Order: sequence, then C-alpha cells, then structure tokens
Amino acid sequence: MARLSGYQSRGVLHPQEAGALRKAASRLFAGQNKAETCRWMNREGYRTTFGNEWVPEVLTRVLSHPRMAGLDSDGNPIEDFGATVLTPDEYRRVLALFAEQRSQQPEAREAFEYLLTDGEAECGSCQHAMVGTRVTGDADPSYRCPPPRARQPSCGRVRMNADRLEDSVTEEVLAELLRPGAQEHLARLLADIRAEAERLKEHIAGAEKRFEELRNMRNVLVAAAYAAAEKATKDDLRQSRNRLRFLEQMTDLPIDGVTNLVEWWNSAPRSSQRALVCVEIAKVRVLAVGRGRHRDPSERIEIEWRT
Repeated sequence: MARLSGYQSRGVLHPQEAGALRKAASRLFAGQNKAETCRWMNREGYRTTFGNEWVPEVLTRVLSHPRMAGLDSDGNPIEDFGATVLTPDEYRRVLALFAEQRSQQPEAREAFEYLLTDGEAECGSCQHAMVGTRVTGDADPSYRCPPPRARQPSCGRVRMNADRLEDSVTEEVLAELLRPGAQEHLARLLADIRAEAERLKEHIAGAEKRFEELRNMRNVLVAAAYAAAEKATKDDLRQSRNRLRFLEQMTDLPIDGVTNLVEWWNSAPRSSQRALVCVEIAKVRVLAVGRGRHRDPSERIEIEWRT
C-alpha cells in the first residue's frame, strides 16, 4: 500500500509534506479553490508520494483521509496514533468545505455524441480537422478549429454550433439519398469500403513479415537509413490500423431493406447515423462567418461527396 502523504509511517510525520498539507488546508479555509492551491503547491516544489504534481482530485482524496487527523474509518480517534497532519476539528472543517463545494457544483452535463469528429469536419480557412467542444461548461456543443500550437498548423478562428452544422449536413445527406439511383450508389460505395477494409486487414497481417525482412537488412544499411525505414514501416502500420478502424465504422451499416431513410435516421443509433454520413461524405468544410453573411447555416458548409 502506498504511503499516505504527510506521514513517514503511522503517527510519524514527514515534515515537508505535513507542512505543505497544513498550508494547503489553510489556503482552502481562506477561500482559495483547490486548483489554485494545487498550483501554489506545485510552484513551491511540493509533490505527491509518487513524485507527481498535485491536482485537485488527489488533494481532495488526501485531505479527506481520516488518518490526516488520526481517525479510523468511522471517525473515531485511533488510540496511541501519534502526531497528525490535521487536528480533528480541522479535518471536519475540510470535509464540510468539500461537501459544500460539491453541492455548489452544477450537475454534470450529459456527454454529447458528435456526428463529424472523425476528421469529416474541416476548417474552411486552414483545412485542419475540427474538434467537438464546448466554449464554456454550460455552453451548447460546437465544432471548432483548435487554437494553433507547436507542430499544429490550425488557425483556431472558425467555430459553429453542433446543432446548426449537423442539421445542415443531415439535410444534405438525406436529400442526396432520396435522389433516383442513390441507393444503388450507396451500395457501390459500401462495397468499395468493404473491399478496402479487407485489403487493409491483409496488409496489417503482413506487418510482422515486413518488420522481419527489415531486421534482416540491418547489417547492410547505414544506421540512419535503417532508422528511417523502420520509422516509415511503423508509421505505415499505425496509419493502416487507424484507417481500418475508421472504415469498420461503416462496413456494418444496417440499411438493407430500409425504404424510408428519414424515418430510419430519426430512430437510428448515433453510430449508425455517423456511419451513413461517413459513407456518403468525404469531407465537410466549415466556412468562417462573413460580415452580414451566412445567416443560413447551410451557406457555411461545403460538402465533398464520395464518388
């Protein structure tokens, strides 16, 4: 069992850790929130017993442990426990504070299942894949181009509410599937996708043989050439596995015999809706909002259909 932070052993304090936890409790009593307290602890160089930086969840768990005040699991004093990090009164204040904070937290929002987050939605300004997110904790789900950072050439300037984007794309997809000959076209697309998935499975299954052939050439290649070849082989395998996972989302699309696609869509699970969109659409480009333009959400999207 891991050592409890603040103690070297039962009733024997770890001076630095015990002092840090006492100061942390004092900061919490003074109104500082747990995140701010953890940032202070980390800046001061204090670490958990595992050597990690402090985070609110860990601080809560440690300070809520009854041994902080020499108490058992029922809250009764342990006889001859020894020195304690907190007094029983301080410990009870900590528990009361945490309970009050939990009661003030908003109810967790139900997770939103995004329709276009497997790379289908693309920023119209920088062509980077958009991600599903909420601007704030109580905001509606939306898609956004992520902020730029090192080795990520995104612009971070394009955002669109999920309901506006997804409703517009759904209307376009269902309209396309209601055209004459669309069902036959969809069947051909599915056949192509299934064939590609089978080819990828064979390619992935042969990866070990390719690695073995590469290892046999190690003595005849210069180190740099071997490292580059090994990296390329590993990258190819990773990309093939990712592509196969993506395709497998579509290969079992349950639409055989469906005569009313709109009715099917309205009752289909999200995974099936996503599969249908992925089969029909290669990419959805989301355009930035222009001044006075694009009031209709459909004007902000450009769809690249699979052929």
